[in-house]
Amino acid sequence: MPWQRVDTEPLDIDTGVAPASARAIAAAVLRRTLPLLVRRDGRAEPLATGTLYRIAGRTLLVTCRHLFDAAVGLGDLLAPLPGARRLLPLQSLARRVVVHPERDLALIEMARDPACEALLREWPPVPIDASALDDDDDAAVPMYVLAGWPYEQMRRVDETVFARPVVVFAARRPGPAAADLRLSYARVARRSDGVDVHAPALDGVSGATVWQVLPAGGDDGSGGGLLLRPAAVQCAFKHDAYARAEALAQARSLVERVCR
Repeated sequence: MPWQRVDTEPLDIDTGVAPASARAIAAAVLRRTLPLLVRRDGRAEPLATGTLYRIAGRTLLVTCRHLFDAAVGLGDLLAPLPGARRLLPLQSLARRVVVHPERDLALIEMARDPACEALLREWPPVPIDASALDDDDDAAVPMYVLAGWPYEQMRRVDETVFARPVVVFAARRPGPAAADLRLSYARVARRSDGVDVHAPALDGVSGATVWQVLPAGGDDGSGGGLLLRPAAVQCAFKHDAYARAEALAQARSLVERVCR
């Protein structure tokens, strides 16, 4: 198999999330956290992260714009199908790429064909409506979770890439711009089994969704009575400082271009 996931334990920077809730939320978000690989010299290498969304009858892959900056085109991108033990070229599944002229955001509109349906069965899209792209004042949200596929937690053995995702719970930090979401990101984090560990560099996590973790009226299956809501797209980090993300509301113009 060219790509294989390795089990992980969630990390907590500064929220005090309960271990049982952290593990339940991690299981929920990792189902929606799509690793993106690039073909280089005939081999698949890790590149970035994305999330599939279903909006207005369209399936959109949301990620960061800068993954296309290093001479990478849609024809170079691959997505794993773990159940089928193979990698899918995204070019065969996509209709077009739309990038934001100023923000670090990109949308890939997916085609409607059987190959794409196979991808959606393994990486189900997040159903959202236009209200999810509203520019909400989320300063009071106490907890966020970020999940993605960092380079430093991937290893190649023969022709297989073994990938361990990272799931990080963190609180919001003040940021210089309203369009930015900044989360605490320390070099040391508390694992959900109680062990303090090194928090990995987030290279390769770019493009991942940052989720708000909100109280819910009942248990919705996402983490012991907690509700998950997509809030932003991670695009940069600095150890012992922050993980920075573009507010998902900044993608509204891109979605309108695709869905009009």
